[in-house]
Amino acid sequence: METTIVTMGVCAPERQAYAERAATALGRPLHLLRYRDLRAAHALPHPRPRSDHERVVVDLGTDVDLLHAIAARGGIDVEAVCVVDARHMIGDLLDEAPLVASTAPGDSRGDVGARARQAALALELATRIVWVNWEAVPTAALAVQMALASHLNPGATLRLTRDPHADLSAGAPRADETEVLERAGWVRALNDEHDPYMRDNRVSTLRYDQVRPFHPARLQHALDRLDDGAAGRLVRSAGFCRVASRPGILARWEHVGSAMWIEPIGTDDGRMGLGQEIAFTGLDLSAPRLRHVLDRAALTDDELAAGPDAWVAFDDPLPAWPTVDLTIPDATD
Repeated sequence: METTIVTMGVCAPERQAYAERAATALGRPLHLLRYRDLRAAHALPHPRPRSDHERVVVDLGTDVDLLHAIAARGGIDVEAVCVVDARHMIGDLLDEAPLVASTAPGDSRGDVGARARQAALALELATRIVWVNWEAVPTAALAVQMALASHLNPGATLRLTRDPHADLSAGAPRADETEVLERAGWVRALNDEHDPYMRDNRVSTLRYDQVRPFHPARLQHALDRLDDGAAGRLVRSAGFCRVASRPGILARWEHVGSAMWIEPIGTDDGRMGLGQEIAFTGLDLSAPRLRHVLDRAALTDDELAAGPDAWVAFDDPLPAWPTVDLTIPDATD
């Protein structure tokens, strides 16, 4: 049974051109989905099409909430193709620009650095990653790009494209039976399942664990040092962390390029872990230097012993979190 094919990526002209070529090659209609279409999420055909008319190629616009658009329609039943322009793939992952010029209030996809986050997310959600405009790019640079993509999504099928029909016929994606949220390399790394299909000596993924919470001011300093290249060129990091001045709250750590987000997930009594579990992917990374920089941001023995009453008085330069109810329901409810 054939499935819906979606194309995604932040290079709109190349992505749209690939979607049109794919639709023509496969003899299917082409549908465009933009952010304003999301309220009509049924625009994505049912993953179990009942007729040839429903088997379409859907081009997801640059500003689309990719996870919602894919997962809401069945996740693993959608063939998700990330289209990468080989001339500036790494530049896209380091881009500090907002995703779109203007957004509605509360739309976090419009924030600074969101274009880089969208580029990373498209790679991480893909079942297939295809490169266009690769012919003039040096082989060594292509090898780094493909290894980086494989680290960000170890299960994806990788192709230097010549023909969309051949791309989509080239064997079943390694990620085919993987839940959408579990395709990302950082998730695989935290689950001790990270096994990139393509490798390069310059590309690595490192896991950082630390049971102690971060001191907020020293964490800010550590982030500045890492951004300056103290441990190599960090491209992507994600995971979970705790900031001592905000006790009892587990936070999501997410970084792409020079953009960083630390956002609350929920409150708990410590059952979700005590400290940090973060995966880092980048170029020419040094594991000892990375651990040294981050360990210096963790609480000292005396600070840890002082307890949460003292922690909340720490200087905290990190962006404030929204005042929302983050309580996680009891597992026995």
